[in-house]
Amino acid sequence: MRLRNASNLYVLGPSDLTASVKHFLAYYLPQHRGASVHTISSYAQALKSFLAFLSDKPRNRGKLTYRDLTVGNVLAFLVKIERERGNSPSTRNARLAAILSFARFAFLMGGLNKDTYDRLRHIAFKRRSLAPAFHLDVPELEAIYRSIDYCTHDGFRDLTLLKLLYNTGARASEIASLKISDIDLSALHVTITGKGCRQRLCSLWKTTGALLRIYLASERRVPQKGFEDHLFINQRRRPLTRFGVREIVRRYARKAALACPGLAKHRVTPHTFRHTTGAHLLEAGVDLNTIREWLGHEHVSSTEVYARANVRLKCRTLAKLQQLDKRLFTELSASRTLPQVGPSIRRWLDSLQD
Repeated sequence: MRLRNASNLYVLGPSDLTASVKHFLAYYLPQHRGASVHTISSYAQALKSFLAFLSDKPRNRGKLTYRDLTVGNVLAFLVKIERERGNSPSTRNARLAAILSFARFAFLMGGLNKDTYDRLRHIAFKRRSLAPAFHLDVPELEAIYRSIDYCTHDGFRDLTLLKLLYNTGARASEIASLKISDIDLSALHVTITGKGCRQRLCSLWKTTGALLRIYLASERRVPQKGFEDHLFINQRRRPLTRFGVREIVRRYARKAALACPGLAKHRVTPHTFRHTTGAHLLEAGVDLNTIREWLGHEHVSSTEVYARANVRLKCRTLAKLQQLDKRLFTELSASRTLPQVGPSIRRWLDSLQD
């Protein structure tokens, strides 16, 4: 790849598609966009898959160029991953987001002309139906906690981890990347770094704080050198990964299903705990904006899914409305004796007493 440094910007040649992708991932995203490791990894997977698709086309056996970055090729790729690989609309949209981000970079660097870029950025994201998110009810949550043997070091770590998941509603990657320095046990709060490196302050319940104190004092494994500040340590004395967090949740959900058969019907993941936190906060009467900040949603529309899915909240709301409705008509019925009420209105008010 021929790169010319011009005031810290790179001008790319017209046939540098593959090399440009590498530069986009290695330099532009971390240095100029401040993208997280997880975002870069996701974009890398999407672009690697797209380049492989382009290379498989009969006329592209040689070097890939910017002429291959067309609307037709992108749409064909999106169709392929949905129909042949069975990717969901959400995955399809995530792949498209990565390609469009790269296209913007290529246009900025001079590798892509304005007409092509304008066509690409008008590719629409696919609409998807938002199914109600499954969340645990209180007996199911208790069954998972009871399935943990917290008399062992790893068991106590897992109990602390699951309690922290429920307390904060954090994503698996956010829990895995937590540092001891992120936690203030005197003030009972934790600083969580989420998507886009956005940070949020989340309060800790007293029970969560107590578990963390015990875990740090006596139950945490001694980590390898260089990982001293990481909160959750695995058996290899290295930090837990998001995959490790996911496996811990699945393991105890399977054990809990023996005592709580309803759990066997669902796929319980760390995100299930996140949905559970949101749903339970809503049931407790917490407003949507507070829940949005608690969970680290960028837009309140992401939080509204809990309001749409929460049947128990809807039942309580309906009961309150019915009480209001009854009180209103009681007051109206009491007014039927007033002389200014016409005969037809009086007959209707009398019918309410039947």
